[in-house]
Amino acid sequence: MTQENSSVATVLTYDDSVLTKIAGNTVRDVDGVLSLEGNLIDSVTDRFSDETDPSTGVKVDLDNDDKEVKLAMDAVLEYGKCIPTVFNKITTKLTQTITEMTDLKPTEIKIHVKDLQTRDEFLKKNQKKDKGEKKNK
Repeated sequence: MTQENSSVATVLTYDDSVLTKIAGNTVRDVDGVLSLEGNLIDSVTDRFSDETDPSTGVKVDLDNDDKEVKLAMDAVLEYGKCIPTVFNKITTKLTQTITEMTDLKPTEIKIHVKDLQTRDEFLKKNQKKDKGEKKNK
């Protein structure tokens, strides 16, 4: 049996949805982040599903050729936390996770703080949503 050295052209690319899922799941685990908020269509879609979509509120600008990604998110943060500190935790964790899971380099991360809520306010607001959704099912 002879072995020949042959070059195999390989290409690895990602769909935007893969990066939105990685980013959404990563950011939701950061202390001080209560939720990522999408637009009105995302909110309506979430109401009819059993679980929150991890990609809600995450926008991706992916360049597979240059292996770069830009991310933008709308977030509800916890009142009383230092916003720049939470932002630094988000950017550090996102950069690390995306780099470890893919061969992409984050070149820009934008966070738009949509609201500040105490944890109690956030929980009460979401309990009301859950009760309303269960009645509608």
